[in-house]
Amino acid sequence: GRVTGVRLATGETLPADVVVVAVGSRPATGWLEGSGLALGDGVECDSRCRAAEGVYAVGDVASFHHEGLGRRLRLENRTNATEQAQTVAANVLGADRPYTPIPYFWTDQYDVKIQAHGLPSPAAEVTVTEGDPEQHRFAALYREGGQVTAVLGWNMPKQARLLRQQVLVQPLTTA
Repeated sequence: GRVTGVRLATGETLPADVVVVAVGSRPATGWLEGSGLALGDGVECDSRCRAAEGVYAVGDVASFHHEGLGRRLRLENRTNATEQAQTVAANVLGADRPYTPIPYFWTDQYDVKIQAHGLPSPAAEVTVTEGDPEQHRFAALYREGGQVTAVLGWNMPKQARLLRQQVLVQPLTTA
């Protein structure tokens, strides 16, 4: 009744005491095949969420170029869909506004509320700024190249939201 390992597609088994499963989604773009739109991890859009002249995409299906991060993103949450739609509406009405949000993720897992602002990376230096992981309640900053790239809140949503202001959404500078 306990996990002892993870079996890979190759048949190899890796020993493990704990297994974490992350479930994501795949955008349903099959109906757009042959439409002329670029399809990858969703409908590929420019930084204005424009997939083609006069065609925009928002929400889970939109894979957009984030000018601040210098990379393509697809964000799967209702906050993103709402903010992205506001940018698209402005652009349809004549604005020329890039969509450059601070990526945001949250989940409630039983008695744990997890929030992340920015893009936490395994390569980052992590510093707990408030609370205590031993108490299952903390906020942490992720830094790369001296820049705050993400905030993680574990049962500290208010503190995570306040620390969000320190997250820089631009490509990392390398020395």
